[in-house]
Amino acid sequence: MRRTQVCLLGVCLLATSLVVGCAANGRALVEQYQDVNATRYEGAVAVVLKTADHVKLDKGGKTMVSEFFRRIKIMNRKAMDCGVDAPNCRLSRGFGYQKKFFEIVSLEARSIAPDGTIFEVEKDDFTDVSGTSWMFPEEDGRQLRYTVKGAVPGTIIEERVRYRSSAYQGLRAFYFQDRDPVIETSLTIDTPADYDYKWKAFHIDVQPVEVKKGDRITRTWTARDVSPVIEEDGMVAFDDVIQKVMFTAPVTYGYSKVSPNIATATWEERGKFLVDLMKSQQVVTDEVRAIAKELSAKAKTETEKVQAIWAWMNKNVRYVYRKSGELDRGMLPQAAHFVCTKKYGDCKAVGSFISVIGREMGLTADPVTVGTRDQRGAVELDVPCHQSNHMIARVEADGKVYWLDATTRTFDYQTTPYSDQGVHVEVARPGAPFIDFIPVQPAEVTTATMKTIYTPDGKGGMDIEAERSLTGNFAGVTRKTAYNYTPEKWNSYVEYLVSKAYPQASMKSQSMKGKEDNNAPFGLHLTAHIPQALQPAGRGISFEVKELFVSSLFDDFEMPKRRYPMDLGYLWTRNNRYEVVVPKGMEPAGMPVNVKLDDDFVKVERMTQIENNRVVAVYSLKLKQLIIPPDKYPAARKSFQKARDAGSFVLIFEPQKKKKKTR
Repeated sequence: MRRTQVCLLGVCLLATSLVVGCAANGRALVEQYQDVNATRYEGAVAVVLKTADHVKLDKGGKTMVSEFFRRIKIMNRKAMDCGVDAPNCRLSRGFGYQKKFFEIVSLEARSIAPDGTIFEVEKDDFTDVSGTSWMFPEEDGRQLRYTVKGAVPGTIIEERVRYRSSAYQGLRAFYFQDRDPVIETSLTIDTPADYDYKWKAFHIDVQPVEVKKGDRITRTWTARDVSPVIEEDGMVAFDDVIQKVMFTAPVTYGYSKVSPNIATATWEERGKFLVDLMKSQQVVTDEVRAIAKELSAKAKTETEKVQAIWAWMNKNVRYVYRKSGELDRGMLPQAAHFVCTKKYGDCKAVGSFISVIGREMGLTADPVTVGTRDQRGAVELDVPCHQSNHMIARVEADGKVYWLDATTRTFDYQTTPYSDQGVHVEVARPGAPFIDFIPVQPAEVTTATMKTIYTPDGKGGMDIEAERSLTGNFAGVTRKTAYNYTPEKWNSYVEYLVSKAYPQASMKSQSMKGKEDNNAPFGLHLTAHIPQALQPAGRGISFEVKELFVSSLFDDFEMPKRRYPMDLGYLWTRNNRYEVVVPKGMEPAGMPVNVKLDDDFVKVERMTQIENNRVVAVYSLKLKQLIIPPDKYPAARKSFQKARDAGSFVLIFEPQKKKKKTR
């Protein structure tokens, strides 16, 4: 095998023969796994033949060296489809790193064709990029990436990477599952005997094999024949369902220059570590003090102070994502003075700054580390470790707690963005850090209220006039879309939503309000025309009344069953009023049946009556449960299908009956 030297990151990557776990002869390796075929693994695009991670710590646990080996087999051509957003691509490979905390010392990769021919990855095949992973698509970091060339079904890919860290932060978790079936996977941790780390397995019954030798102890966790994690639309975070073992590190290195406190064995110790870590970044300068004084002068109550802070942040400070150097791992924020003078910052910076300015204004305000529910899922409280990927601020005012996420500037100060809801968080309060829980906001906070008037045009068509008002997460998400879209794209977006209800409809006008004021409801007004809306029906005509903006949530209930719990995103309430003007010379031939449904999942009601020359229907839908377990999904599916069906109905109009003459 040819030796290929790859120098990246200032570290020499030496691609030599893959000794441990590799067969030197390509044909022998192919024969070894010939029974791993499409018959045995029906439907799999690839199979993980083996992974092995060996982690070794020095005395004290400050320096870590990790050797990771992976061998996979391509099963069918779906794995070779690597176009944009291709879900099954297995040929685009990556090795993540964070330069301050752990670097890639050496990296080797090769592929073995079905005839045994070996293809080594060359120096120029590696690219240093900002990348994401399939489990955390919104996470960002650095990766060395390459693309397997010449792969066909039956190709085996082997990879080995050696990491080194001189500022070890602790191993958060090891995942036994992959998106492909796994034949064998193992983790070995080699530490001094007095390195007192803790662990716990989730969703899998696995215990380590311990080997003591001298003053060191080795523990190995092994799992075999592990089923794949199969992504489902609307499912909870992968971390909530994947088979894993999690670890608590007794000490956390890497920030010793900033904070001398490195103990992190308990949540209390972790809280003290976070408080000390951020202390130097939360110094109140004259510039910070001046802003606090200015905002306080305009506010009479604590709540008004919160409103003033939120308004100032939205007007003056830009959220800028940053992940580099000492700002890695969602811990160390930029200084309050930096945010104050530069007028930008990442989530850590703006969350920390809100706490600083709030305290200066006399409020109880603290930075909070969050593992967002859609990315990190539930915090495993039994295993104190770094489980966050975000930072916001917790502010108390007039007996209420506000969770201010300044990365979502299109939300009002009272609305908690959905990904921050329903999770435990670490509150970095000086002298008294603690674990808190961000509650799920009730459905009444996030509402969509709409009035739609349908007027016959006298030619078989219908004119539509609709007025829609959004609050809470509905408003924040829609307002963000309005900011991100050009006027042309926004118009197309609204037209598309209307066309989902009435494909033949044409937009006549649309306007919005509340875009600039995130404390106001977001409003939308539109007019449209539906040609040939009235259809012959017996002696008269019919018209199908549909909701113009049907929730996309209903699409997630198309699956007959689910493997994993379903996350509805956030609780909400919809209130629609439909007014259908009765066509001239016609009268309603009966009324739609009223609908009432109130169960564990939804509360639905539709009532219809005649008001003057109109048929008026009032429809409401309220979500009652955020997370739906797989065993309750069939019942929830039926409820949501009934709720969706109740959002539309058919009206039939017949010629007015001639009144009998009386003598």
